[in-house]
Amino acid sequence: MRARFFIVGVVVSVCGGGVLGWLWWAWQSGAPPQAPSLPPVPSVSDTPTPPPLPAPSDEPQKIVNRVIDSGTLFIEARGQRLGTEEYSISYNERGEIVLRSRGTLTVKIALLSAQATFIQAMTWTAQRRPISYELALHGPLGIGNRSVSARFGSTTGIVSDGERQTEIALPKEPFLLVGMFSSYAILPLWAQPDTAQKLKVIDLRGERRARENWVSLEHIGLVQLSEGGFALRAHEYLLKGEQGTLKLYVDGERLLALQADTAERDRSFRISRSDLFPKGFDVLPHQN
Repeated sequence: MRARFFIVGVVVSVCGGGVLGWLWWAWQSGAPPQAPSLPPVPSVSDTPTPPPLPAPSDEPQKIVNRVIDSGTLFIEARGQRLGTEEYSISYNERGEIVLRSRGTLTVKIALLSAQATFIQAMTWTAQRRPISYELALHGPLGIGNRSVSARFGSTTGIVSDGERQTEIALPKEPFLLVGMFSSYAILPLWAQPDTAQKLKVIDLRGERRARENWVSLEHIGLVQLSEGGFALRAHEYLLKGEQGTLKLYVDGERLLALQADTAERDRSFRISRSDLFPKGFDVLPHQN
């Protein structure tokens, strides 16, 4: 009996670590999840605190402590609910943009459920150029723990991932920094109905940092996101990259949803505002 429980425990531990590794490492930039790819899992013992505010810059300091967006995201992939993430985006006293989030990911393994938690903090200049990034991901019983931090200058960034440090070259133009799910909530600040945007993607996940990856952000038109008798007008955009296309729905500076433009269940992916659409939503033509 004792041996049987030992074997079950080992299987659960391996599967749990694999799934958590997939959740972090197998996400493609600007596309739904692909097949799992599992690198070695570094071990971290302490949750890093949110990053300190960087030294004052020479940028204008006219905007003070204004909340841009806040809410809770449902995270779904391949037809299954993976978890939730609470986030807020605001201007701080220096006029910088700050995103802070915390989330929970639940993965079913056979008849059991494993739960991971994470905290994330991102800072940009008022011109939406990244300054810093912090992430701590904690799996059940410490399985799948990851810690990532990064600091960005004008031309280079330094990314610390466990015991590794990597220097990456940064473009002069604005670029999209991809972290956990709420990192997409910065996109409404770029979205322009009259002008298509082309953005380089800097992905903080392992070997993908070295890849050259670009996405285009193109306005499609007005739609309605409807749940029961509740409906919100939204601007629909296409976020196109080499790995696929995502549909982005925004209302002003507020993210409403982001989902894969596919009917294939194995490639389905959606993040949506659970505080606005707790039962999901349908996309309908805009009613004038």
